[in-house]
Amino acid sequence: MFEKLYSIKLPMDAARQSLYIKGNLLDIKDASICLKKNQTLDFATYFNLFSARKWKIYTSVHDVRIQLHIRGNYKITVYEVSQQQKRELYSETGHDDYQKDIPLKSCQANFITFTLTALEEGVQFWGGAYYGQFEDVQNTEIGIIICTFKREEYVKRNLKTLQGLMQENPHFHVMVIDNGQTLPEICNEQLQVIHNRNYGGSGGFTRGLMEQVNQGTNNYVLMMDDDILIETSSLERVYALCRHIKSQYAQQMIAGSMMSMDEPTVQYENTAYWGKVRLHSLGQGLDLTAIEDLIKNDQLPLKQNKYAAWWFCCIPMAVVRKNGYPLPNFIKGDDMEYGIRNRRDIITMNGIGVWHEAFAKKMSPVVNYYSDRNMLILNEFADGCGRGTVFFSMIARLGRRILRGDTVGIRIFESAVRDYMSGYEGITSIGADDKMEQVKAYKGRKHVSASVFFTMIQIMKIFINYRTLHEKYVRFRDNQLQSQNFWKEYLKLNK
Repeated sequence: MFEKLYSIKLPMDAARQSLYIKGNLLDIKDASICLKKNQTLDFATYFNLFSARKWKIYTSVHDVRIQLHIRGNYKITVYEVSQQQKRELYSETGHDDYQKDIPLKSCQANFITFTLTALEEGVQFWGGAYYGQFEDVQNTEIGIIICTFKREEYVKRNLKTLQGLMQENPHFHVMVIDNGQTLPEICNEQLQVIHNRNYGGSGGFTRGLMEQVNQGTNNYVLMMDDDILIETSSLERVYALCRHIKSQYAQQMIAGSMMSMDEPTVQYENTAYWGKVRLHSLGQGLDLTAIEDLIKNDQLPLKQNKYAAWWFCCIPMAVVRKNGYPLPNFIKGDDMEYGIRNRRDIITMNGIGVWHEAFAKKMSPVVNYYSDRNMLILNEFADGCGRGTVFFSMIARLGRRILRGDTVGIRIFESAVRDYMSGYEGITSIGADDKMEQVKAYKGRKHVSASVFFTMIQIMKIFINYRTLHEKYVRFRDNQLQSQNFWKEYLKLNK
């Protein structure tokens, strides 16, 4: 039996058109494209191609069906695309709606795609879908967790999109963790809005994970930022992958790539890895309108300390039960460590991605404090890191601020290093909301030279006492984060 994989979509808007369909002077109106005679649509695009290689790796799919909603006479040409060549599989004419099954047993290509050419004036195309036939299937329910803080307009926009998706696929369920407590609380089968203390993204997402574990309804969770722009076919792909995933990949997370709101056809990141001192984004800068870059995006390298950011990351509930809960970081680095903790590769696929504001727009001294502190902490958990990498990272971060003459950054870095030295016992000795207020109010020493001096003293102490500090961090994660007890106490849920 064939099951739907995902929709073949019309462009969301003109700026994103080439991520969906390529063609000149497209006449798009009333949710359809009207074609002139001999006009051609090319579907070898980020959202509308079929990633044959990935689907064959991760699932038991053995046939794919192309189904199109068309009116009029047309020619369809189907291709397989790989790094070496683009090869025509077949070409045929058709009238009105189209359906064709393609066996995948002998397919070695990265992609299967097609072009559509009008053979008369006024041919109309509305969209379509890919369907797959599989050997294995699992009942799949996905709980989407959105963490938000006083960004009601973003949340309402995305809820409207998700509600449309849930009408077609009731196996998605949305849970909004409202750290700002400004949205009305809701509890029904498809949507929950839960008020939470403002303990940042880590506190909000962890609250969502605990609720999902306790409710026991879903076997996957999808972590999602509140301010992304969603293409619902990405979620359709995730559902189909989870429903048909091979057992050897069932413990892997599924990542959504990020594209910039400012440059919507350029990829910012498609997973990343921690390189001992800093993070390295994979697939950064790829032009997702170019087929050669889509092939590169289909063949990302295997890296140590790889992770998927939580702007869009699907996690099996079995992984949550096995690995425990995230670090109490407030913001920055909790998603990185949680992905690294799983010690498995991350599933990616062209067509699973979202748009997000560039992070450079969100930087501030407060954000830098959390970034500095939590990147130092990340070294305690990443493979291949230790005393030397922590020392080098601290010297490099301090040196960069000195060379830039960043006096505010130097002062806030001293605070970050001091709190890193205190371990999570010190960091969580006060509420995360109160800690953020402390960071916002922090002015530091009057003389920046004194701040540099005392930071260097702290760095030397860390270097000398590294083993003790490292063991302290590992012990905290292993003892405190395997159950919900720490987080319930920290979030004051027991009161």
